[in-house]
Amino acid sequence: MSDSSNRFLRFWDELKRRRVLKVIAMYAATAFIMIEAGDIMLPRLGLPDWTVTFIIILLIVGFPITIIFSWIFDITPEGLIKTETVQIKSKEEPSIPPSKKKLKPSDAIIAVLIIIVVLLVYPKIFSRDKFEGIRNTEGRISIAVMPFGNLSGDTLYNVWQGGFQNLLISTLSNSEELLVRQYQAIYSILESENNISYASLTPSLASEIASKLDTRTLVIGNILKAGNKIRINAQLVNAESQEIYKTYQVDGDTEDDIFSMADSLSGMIKNYLEIKMLVEQYDSPEIRGLFTNSSEAYQYYIHGFDAFMGLDLLTATEWLSKAIEVEPDFITAYVQLSFVYRVMGNDQLAKHWCKTAYEKKNELPMLGKLMLDHLNAYYFETPNEQIKIIKQILEIDELNVIYLHLMGRAYYVMYQYEEASIYFNKALEIHKNWGIQYRNPFIYYWLGDSYHQLNDHKRENEVYELGLTVFPNYGTIIGYQGTCALSQGDMEKAEDFIAKYKYTRKSISLWSESRILSGVAYIYSRAGFLEEAEKYYRKALTLDPQNPNRINDLAYFLINNDIKINEGVALIEKALVLSPEDWYALDTKGWGLYKQGKYNEALQVLNYAWELRPVYDHEGYQHIEEIKKTLASQNN
Repeated sequence: MSDSSNRFLRFWDELKRRRVLKVIAMYAATAFIMIEAGDIMLPRLGLPDWTVTFIIILLIVGFPITIIFSWIFDITPEGLIKTETVQIKSKEEPSIPPSKKKLKPSDAIIAVLIIIVVLLVYPKIFSRDKFEGIRNTEGRISIAVMPFGNLSGDTLYNVWQGGFQNLLISTLSNSEELLVRQYQAIYSILESENNISYASLTPSLASEIASKLDTRTLVIGNILKAGNKIRINAQLVNAESQEIYKTYQVDGDTEDDIFSMADSLSGMIKNYLEIKMLVEQYDSPEIRGLFTNSSEAYQYYIHGFDAFMGLDLLTATEWLSKAIEVEPDFITAYVQLSFVYRVMGNDQLAKHWCKTAYEKKNELPMLGKLMLDHLNAYYFETPNEQIKIIKQILEIDELNVIYLHLMGRAYYVMYQYEEASIYFNKALEIHKNWGIQYRNPFIYYWLGDSYHQLNDHKRENEVYELGLTVFPNYGTIIGYQGTCALSQGDMEKAEDFIAKYKYTRKSISLWSESRILSGVAYIYSRAGFLEEAEKYYRKALTLDPQNPNRINDLAYFLINNDIKINEGVALIEKALVLSPEDWYALDTKGWGLYKQGKYNEALQVLNYAWELRPVYDHEGYQHIEEIKKTLASQNN
């Protein structure tokens, strides 16, 4: 070991011996607790805001001083004494075996401090909504509108200090979600105060008035004028903490615009508060950061999202279309509607909504632009492009469950199962922290299959069982359980899963017998039981011989597993007569031609198929790359 490494290790040991590291941990934890306690308590004691800042500065200054003193001195029962220097032992001196370490009071204190810090930090990290708790006992948001200060410099506008306030009270009172304190109640309290100037109505003073009105939410603002322009500034404020929820600005040209300005401002406030209530009521991490100012559109979106999660796809399209109709710039609704049509298999409409939304990209903030870039990449680029964009989204919103899920999917479709499992688990962990289950079925069998490919069958089964607690009769998850059991040689359990799979597909999903048998064949095929798989694929085709999907199922199985390649190519030709533009069938044909040694013809067919694909398909991509590689080796 080098001298520099030895010096560093000796220095590190000396830090531990002099208990400097313990002092740093205790100081940091204590300082954090003091700052948090001061931030909560000092404003309640009427002390100015700079008091907390002063405490922070003192703690920063005290940090290096504390470290220096901890290096020089020890606290002992006899008092403060200087730490003795220990001579470094030579290599020849025998080492004394370390004694068993006992738990010291300082260790217990550090543990307690860490627990307190975690309790303080946890709500900040996983805080669901800063509006949580603003409802009254009736479940409504109580709100008080303060008089607007006249900062225009024109005393003629003094009449609008209470006038604009009254207009807002009248319009906000139309909301069933809001309980608006009336003008007379506010005026009576203001009259009881001495020498109050509306122009200098601070959040602190307004908070005191709100307390007397028994309300937690305030609207305060002012009126400004420059030339012929009138501007109304307003703030939505937490009466208790004086935190500003939202700021607003509306402009007009003359006094005649005051009424429309009041309508506009009240509409913005009403929508904002009602949306926050919907978020709190829905209580799920997926419904956050949506791009709309319309509470009506937001409510339609929630209905559509719920329907999608319940796999009622047609209903989902109806609700999401209503959300877009109410709010034509509601980008999140466009994105969700596009994905719903993709799951339905209507790729034409899925891409239509993607392109329609993409036209609005330049009008959006950064996060909205990235969402549309991802949607475009989902249909027209590679997963690698999707991953680059999602990383940017997660830098802005690291707890965005939907994009954690989509990141997992991007890795999963490229067979990068380790990375996929990381992001899928992050999405599930966030739901666990919220105390709810993730209601998207795809994540459970994608994550389970990722563990299957990684040969971690214990965790694979745990994920499937978790998924079935949310979706008790979801056929795909049950089918994947069957594959897992077969892979481990547990034939009895596998037969039970396959029997349950058949039952759920027939009685719940209403699948045809031929489609069910093809599904059973896929279960056996994924586990490597090729003879059983072929038997079921052939039974399925016998029941529905003119179905191009059943033909393709058997044809691809025969070709891909090198069982009967020529029969597979002959079968796929029949499927293409029935469905000539089916990209899956074209991919099967191209792969079959490759297996027959017809490389140039195979590449031509596969390139044509690739142009017709609905989204990126890694297996199709690998087919093309394999043929290119073969052709390149022949030319060398």
